[in-house]
Amino acid sequence: MEYNDIILEQDNRVATIVLNRPESHNALGGTMREEIIDAIQKIKFDSKIRVLVITGAGRSFCAGGNIKEMEKNSLNISLLERRDFMRNNAHRITLEIRELEKPVIACINGAAIGAGCSIALACDMRVASEKAKFGVTFARMGLVSDYGGLYFLPRQVGTAKAMELFCTGDIFNGKEAETLGVVNRAVPPEDLKRVTYELAHKISNKAPVSLAMIKEIMYKGLNLDLRTELDLEANAQSICLKSEDHREGVRAFLENRPPDFKGA
Repeated sequence: MEYNDIILEQDNRVATIVLNRPESHNALGGTMREEIIDAIQKIKFDSKIRVLVITGAGRSFCAGGNIKEMEKNSLNISLLERRDFMRNNAHRITLEIRELEKPVIACINGAAIGAGCSIALACDMRVASEKAKFGVTFARMGLVSDYGGLYFLPRQVGTAKAMELFCTGDIFNGKEAETLGVVNRAVPPEDLKRVTYELAHKISNKAPVSLAMIKEIMYKGLNLDLRTELDLEANAQSICLKSEDHREGVRAFLENRPPDFKGA
């Protein structure tokens, strides 16, 4: 697929998807959704890529849905057509991010509003500019959340605070997001790219099989009892103990050198 609304880049073991509609603050429209899904599929099957970063071109991360398209869709698209679009297209982005067996970091350079905020929340980690703006502003438009916002935000900040943010539609900045636990860290705008990619490259040097299993079990564990979670850990640890990457990790430790993990 040729990309018009995103840019797909790679630096060593780190891939980057840049949402590239800066004239509309990277609002979700055009072919952006389909291109994001296609890019993640490529990353999924590329063993050389171990971490994905998602960011936005220009001054925004993603301003959410395109308001003009919303108005047209409200008049011209049936309820069933809209539901099928959300299930099979829009919400597939959330599932692709969460089900990718590689860590995904949101590099939030500006506004992450509505669905843009939900996409950021779907990522495994978030690094934001102190001047970034966040908002789950759906109630201002007579809507509810999409892209999983109602799933992710209560798990980040608790139900009472999430309810306040959804019901008021208040905007909060990067520093406030850090205090709330919405982002891992908020940094000055000039440091954002450096801090994000330092984290991405640090993670990319770890064992890929371990990273994939950590991500899978951590998210499954949010909805499991302790005994079931421990069983998952036991199974995964047994697999890792037999891996070449584990043996390489042990050798590297004993030889006092960085490990060279191959994903095997």
